[in-house]
Amino acid sequence: MKVAAVVADLDGTVVRSDFSMSIATEQALDTIRAAGIPMVIATARTPPGVEFLLGPRDSIELAVCCSGAIGWDRSSKARVWLEMIAPDTVRTVVDTALAHAAGVAGYDGEVWRMTAEYDRLSPDQPRGPIRSVVDPADLARSPCCTMALRHAGGDIWKLADAMAVTSPSAALSHVGRSTVLDITGSGIDKGTGACRALATLGVDPQSAISFGDMPNDLPLFRATGRAYAVGEADAAVTAAAHEVLGDVEHDGFARKIAELAAAGWVID
Repeated sequence: MKVAAVVADLDGTVVRSDFSMSIATEQALDTIRAAGIPMVIATARTPPGVEFLLGPRDSIELAVCCSGAIGWDRSSKARVWLEMIAPDTVRTVVDTALAHAAGVAGYDGEVWRMTAEYDRLSPDQPRGPIRSVVDPADLARSPCCTMALRHAGGDIWKLADAMAVTSPSAALSHVGRSTVLDITGSGIDKGTGACRALATLGVDPQSAISFGDMPNDLPLFRATGRAYAVGEADAAVTAAAHEVLGDVEHDGFARKIAELAAAGWVID
């Protein structure tokens, strides 16, 4: 197999817990670009969040944002697609979050609306989109393309199990040093988003490789021809990967890119 594209998660995979990128990772992105291989980011972050973390770096043209709900063209700074969550699902997510004393937020493509508890639990997150603290009832009536839940008591994993009953798209992700439960519309995930982005590039997903570290990367792993777990943060992710690499703090992604480049981007 000849690598035709690279698709990678951001937080915990390419970006470290302090929201920085190592020199080795920056060099890896340059290596991919120099080889003429398209690079796609697949993240739970919004387009402004992607721009905040990647800055002027132009080696990445396409980003799958909000876990597949938004396609973002970094060159034109324009959305390629936007998929919304059904209104009844938004209400259910808010109700479930309140029942578990969790903070909940929803993003409509422009503004993050969040409960006071969610805002309290995310004071050090990089500010990208406009943020507005609202009453839960108002959030339940708001349009959302993605939602996020945080829990102060460390019960986010239990909350993920509870939410999976009504929202199959619910999946855990890393945001810096925090674990967040992300929710998208039915049938929308990083895998569907990556396939749309790769189709735009004219690349067969089975000729692409993917990198991730958390459960929301599992659909991405299933969509690509080869998948790499960056670190061992989640057992399901390591079990689904073709290979487990070192974590982001030890440049697992960067080391694998250097190895692939040395092999002429051919995988046996």
